[in-house]
Amino acid sequence: MERPLGYRVTYHDPCYLGRHNGEYDAPRKLLAYLGCELIEMPRNRSNSFCCGAGGGRIWIPDEPGTERPSHNRIREAVDLGDIDYFVVSCPKDAAMFSDALKSSGNQDMFEVKEIAELMAEALVLPLISGSSKEV
Repeated sequence: MERPLGYRVTYHDPCYLGRHNGEYDAPRKLLAYLGCELIEMPRNRSNSFCCGAGGGRIWIPDEPGTERPSHNRIREAVDLGDIDYFVVSCPKDAAMFSDALKSSGNQDMFEVKEIAELMAEALVLPLISGSSKEV
């Protein structure tokens, strides 16, 4: 059993699930099923943008004066307006965008959440006695 969440969210298409495997619809269908309103990023699906960690880049310092890919992506999300969550489905994305949200000074705008966290929030599990308890 589940309950609709009612959040306004944006979703970042991760490199491996998206561009490598060509899967773009399943996360969007899941967000709709969870009762979330999806506000698409300007660059999405096959035109999405890297978080900046892929291929070991997470350990490479950025050139002075250049914007990190994760900061660029957070700026795009901020420009969308009023959203509750920046939703990701990759552990690297979660780390990179959580850091970028804080280090860019936008931590009060929205939160970064993994899609699995939203799934868990929507679950209402029955207790042994037959009543229900929210997880």
